[in-house]
Amino acid sequence: MQMGKPRIIREETRPIREIEPPPTSSLRPHDWLTDESRALYRARIESKRPFNAYLSAVADAKIRSQSLTNAQARLEIMGFLLGEVSRWHGSEYSVIKDVVTTQLKSSSSKVRFDPEAFPKLFREMDASGFDYILVGWYHSHPGHTCFLSRTDLRTQRMIFDQSYHTALVIDPVNEEIKTFRLTQNSYEEAAFALFDGESPSSEKGKSVRRRKLKVSPAPDV
Repeated sequence: MQMGKPRIIREETRPIREIEPPPTSSLRPHDWLTDESRALYRARIESKRPFNAYLSAVADAKIRSQSLTNAQARLEIMGFLLGEVSRWHGSEYSVIKDVVTTQLKSSSSKVRFDPEAFPKLFREMDASGFDYILVGWYHSHPGHTCFLSRTDLRTQRMIFDQSYHTALVIDPVNEEIKTFRLTQNSYEEAAFALFDGESPSSEKGKSVRRRKLKVSPAPDV
């Protein structure tokens, strides 16, 4: 995935919610988890610590539908993850409530937003229906399994460098999905769970930045 460096045109401070995450009874593992990812899911359930990210059924359905629609042509897809950031007993987590995307310039190995479609993308973000935080991004690797390429990692470090930022990668051909977060020198798989229904919210706690972005297109390579 390629993306030009965004220009921040407005920044607000939002409280990080100190609130219990979605209850275990509302969670389930994604159908497309690998054995390794499923073990990570079970370990997090047993530890009773919050998952790094909670993916709503609504957001998951949109990502899967978009990736499957383009799977036969082996075209990559991408978009932004919108949600909230919270904290519980010292552990930070994000809730991915929805996703947004727009027209793309894509192939089997790279993808970027169509430069002419940026206005639509930002209109979709503004019309999300809730006061969102940009909690990460998603893209597909059709037929190539789930990982962060050097270009993906560069994008993550350039744009999604906060501790709560998630990179979701989906492979609709092999039916695989994973989420990742940055480490000091590279990246690692992050534990996530699917949930149904609305996430709880609170205005107490620390703060997180809410950014209004404009993104310049990256040149093809």
